[in-house]
Amino acid sequence: RERERESCERNEGRVRLMRVPVGEITEQMVSFRAAVSLSSHSRSRIIPRRPSCSIFAYALLLLAFSAVLFLFSHRQIADIDQKNSLEEWLRITEGQLWDSSSGFGYHPCVQPTRNYEAPQDWDRYITVRSNGGLNQMRTGICDMVAVARIMNATLVVPQLDKKSFWQDSSTFTDIFDETHFIKALQGDVRIVNDLPKELESVTRARKHFSSWASMSYYEEMTRLWKDYQVIHVPKSDSRLANNNLPLDIQKLRCRCLYHALNFSPSIEILGKVLSLQ
Repeated sequence: RERERESCERNEGRVRLMRVPVGEITEQMVSFRAAVSLSSHSRSRIIPRRPSCSIFAYALLLLAFSAVLFLFSHRQIADIDQKNSLEEWLRITEGQLWDSSSGFGYHPCVQPTRNYEAPQDWDRYITVRSNGGLNQMRTGICDMVAVARIMNATLVVPQLDKKSFWQDSSTFTDIFDETHFIKALQGDVRIVNDLPKELESVTRARKHFSSWASMSYYEEMTRLWKDYQVIHVPKSDSRLANNNLPLDIQKLRCRCLYHALNFSPSIEILGKVLSLQ
């Protein structure tokens, strides 16, 4: 009986399932499909859209315009700065132009000491043939001015090098202001344009002085005056030491180099024209 009862209950459940209305099942299926469609539609709204080509082109055009505007304004500012700097440069005085901006407090020291004595008119002469380039000849000439002072001699205006490979035929007067050179050093050394006529044919002592020689060396060389009235120096470069010299001799070299050896008037005029340009 119990088995029959269980079999009857199973059959009744099947009958109830088969009795569910078809409309209700259809309604449930439609609701499920609508929910699925709504969910997929919502997800499609969340997905971001790709930027269009027109927006990209607009951004690129805006960037290019900004770059051109920046370059143009930068150039205008540079032109204004250059104009202002040029106007400031034109207002600079000659002293400001040539003075050292980083002199660290150093200043010219060319004035002789109180013990410095005036030169005497010695009747003995030193002739010099300068060698080397222009700057080398300048320093060599000033060394010979100091040597003439040490040896108590009259200096004949030096001859410039004409035998070097550049074959420059310029004379002392062509390059330097000879009149100013003689006058500027008249309180230091007696300088003449040429040997006296009576000494042009006398025997001269041809002496190659030692390089970087000291003052004592030249004091010893004064013994040559016992036998000669004229000493010829074939080379003037580096004939005098830079150190361990009396202060007045060093000052004399500076006076010669920076005060006495001016360029000739024609070169000075050309230099001023170039500086004005």
